Amino acid sequence: MYTQHFALSEPPFSIAPNPRYLYLSPKHREALAHLLYGISVGGGFVVLSGEVGMGKTTLCRALLDQLPEDVELALIFNPRLNSRELLAGICDELHIAYQGPKASLKQLIDALNRYLLDAHAAGRRIIVLIDEAQNLRFDVLEQIRLLTNLETDQAKLLQIILVGQPELNLVLDRPNLRQLSQRITARFHLLPLSLEETRDYLVHRLRVGGVSDPLFSGAAVKAIYRRSKGIPRLINLIADRSLLGAYALGRHRVDGSLAKRAGLELLGKGIKAQKRWPKAFLSMILISLFGLLSVVALEPQWGFSEKFKDFLKEHPLTIKDAVDAPRSLSDIKEERRATTAPVPDLSGDPPLMSGDDFAGWLTTPGLGRHEALLSLLMAWHVTVPKTSADPCESMKPLELRCQPLQIAWQQLLQLNLPAVLEFARNDGSRRFLLLSAISDGQPVFTDDQSTRTFDVVEVLSRWTGRATLVWKPPVKAQTSLKPLMSSPLVPWIRQQLGVIGGPGQEMIYDEALVQKVKAFQRELELRPDGIIGVLTLMGMAGHGQDAEVPRLIQTDSKGQGG
Repeated sequence: MYTQHFALSEPPFSIAPNPRYLYLSPKHREALAHLLYGISVGGGFVVLSGEVGMGKTTLCRALLDQLPEDVELALIFNPRLNSRELLAGICDELHIAYQGPKASLKQLIDALNRYLLDAHAAGRRIIVLIDEAQNLRFDVLEQIRLLTNLETDQAKLLQIILVGQPELNLVLDRPNLRQLSQRITARFHLLPLSLEETRDYLVHRLRVGGVSDPLFSGAAVKAIYRRSKGIPRLINLIADRSLLGAYALGRHRVDGSLAKRAGLELLGKGIKAQKRWPKAFLSMILISLFGLLSVVALEPQWGFSEKFKDFLKEHPLTIKDAVDAPRSLSDIKEERRATTAPVPDLSGDPPLMSGDDFAGWLTTPGLGRHEALLSLLMAWHVTVPKTSADPCESMKPLELRCQPLQIAWQQLLQLNLPAVLEFARNDGSRRFLLLSAISDGQPVFTDDQSTRTFDVVEVLSRWTGRATLVWKPPVKAQTSLKPLMSSPLVPWIRQQLGVIGGPGQEMIYDEALVQKVKAFQRELELRPDGIIGVLTLMGMAGHGQDAEVPRLIQTDSKGQGG
């Protein structure tokens, strides 16, 4: 891990939306002020738009931390819903009871209206935040507009925050949505950072990570700005790769050439062949990634230094490795065609494939969400006809549930469940792959024809952060369990965490169990609040003892990696 090399307390350039690392540029401060103003006005719509990777999700999380205690929030991360599904999702988020799949649109609206009236009478306000709102259909947007008609004589009962890409503004400006546009009380579009803001952004994240020394030269900052175009997510990716490269080369500062090379490796250079990192440098990066993911996601009790020494013993680097000239993509492909016999893979795991292979695989047909979900269901030993309109709907009789998430990579690994990941291609289209396992810290993907392992850096550079998992809720009970509540869910939680309840307390979520849950949440990098939500339950299932649950990494009877 390069964190020790640079005396960092943690990796400062993770793409996870951590509010602690939020850099409030003048643009972000203005955006946050617009959101807070819109919420203070009450009712109607608040709109936040910006390019992919501009920090909209992180800004929203910062907004949530500043919401008054009298505000309840419903988060909708999957906008590809019809009107009924959207209302059901809002009711689920607010824990409003309804008649399940049999509930009509009117029944859902009536149930929501009753809840809003009760909340208003109790002095509480309700806000619904919809992410990726540019994907909402017209009829769903119209239904959302009608929801803002729920009101008393004095106040609107519901406020909607729409967050999306620039296309969202084009959607809202359509003539047939002018009634909705007229109800927007605050709107802001996030623009990329300037060169000066990029420099401040890098300094800010390093300081939060525990280092005040400038690790990036002026030339490095300019190189990162040119390649990222001021988009924070791309700045993070290039800066992280640059620090990893400097660590691998034994340097304590990133210069312009190293930052430029990191940007080229991550983002490419049009249709021209990219320059290749020296093989020794690639090996060092691979070593570091193996250690990083093993320590964080698999075996936190192991030290990275021992793994590093073992790897060097098994894979000694020679002078020739370090001085070989970079090869072009055509040279590599020619070598592969000339190879007469494959190198045997004694480990039994799929061979590690390059970033070019991964980019090429994303261009192949048949990598739609539907096909990936079918592969995920097969991992659960569930077979659904390929003609099924919605594989997730087909699971309901089996008491399995599809769970879409916007999640950080390390958190996804901690859940330890197979997942369908969404990837972005250069042309803006999306591809979907089943993450079926983790092998030596590297992601393993499976489709209906093959299983392949790819470099985690290449995978993360194209992953949108969206995943769909399948899990089986343990019992039919509320999933937002709070301390001192009684629930049939509690005995299952006790079993997973090995906590025995006192006489008559087996069903009570008591203080001892709360502390165990908080410790487990810290391990999963969730907020350790002791509240049993969906992610906590999914993590328990991923580390539990049910042999029928497929896992990214198999565990022994104690839940440890084996």
